[in-house]
Amino acid sequence: MDMLVCKHKSFSAQEKLYALDQLKKSKQQTQLPRDLGISESTLRGWKKEEKLCILSCILEEETGLQCKTIKFANDESLDSALYQWFVQARSEGFPISGPILKAQAEKFDHLINRNESKFKASNDWLDRFKKRHAISQVLVSGEICSADKEAANSYPIELKKLLEEGCYTADQVYNCDEIGLCFKMLPDLTLATRTNSHKREGFKQRKDRVTLLFCVNKSGSHKVRPLMIGKVRSPRCFHRVNMKPLPFEFTNSKNAWMNSSIFEDWFHKTFLPAVRAHL
Repeated sequence: MDMLVCKHKSFSAQEKLYALDQLKKSKQQTQLPRDLGISESTLRGWKKEEKLCILSCILEEETGLQCKTIKFANDESLDSALYQWFVQARSEGFPISGPILKAQAEKFDHLINRNESKFKASNDWLDRFKKRHAISQVLVSGEICSADKEAANSYPIELKKLLEEGCYTADQVYNCDEIGLCFKMLPDLTLATRTNSHKREGFKQRKDRVTLLFCVNKSGSHKVRPLMIGKVRSPRCFHRVNMKPLPFEFTNSKNAWMNSSIFEDWFHKTFLPAVRAHL
């Protein structure tokens, strides 16, 4: 005789919260389980789980609420305080590593439990915390957090007003910017065969660099001769080479970086004569 076996179905925290939210919106408790494909006893069990109500606060919205099995922390006050601190620190752009997170957890535990504090942040605890809140390691790059966003947002309006008052044309407005070129650095990605056991091994990156300064007007009709900044006054590659025909100006500084004296010299000796000749 064949027996009918009901297949067990797991629901994510987000699905459970959605069902409880629909229940609060005066949806009938008998009709809602049918719409969701669950039994009434399952829905009643979700209503009794008090911890479901705080899931949206302690879990990351996009990925944390997708988990179908959630293990709560032993000390929920510590877990909540640490996660809120982590979110605030990352929103301000501060990089947070594992050791920093563990040290902050022990600090919070001491503040919460005082003399009864016996908590030690181990690597296993850190792994569980990261899994519980869907935290992963990412590469931090760029300088966007160091920028003055308020000044950056207001500057276009001030610049537009200045250009209108001066009656400047697109040919008269110039923009210049510098960039570092690590000309000996190898790429981070490579092609490799599946059978190559050393395919992830590499070399220490060479960070020999030069700085390049580019300048062009708003209409794009005039490009000022670029400036290259190296470390050496007379590089070996330019030995016995006539520098005048080269498509760039060359100068040097100790670290191959731009400084005020180099920029001032370029402005008066290269930029102004080029602009006068163009206009």
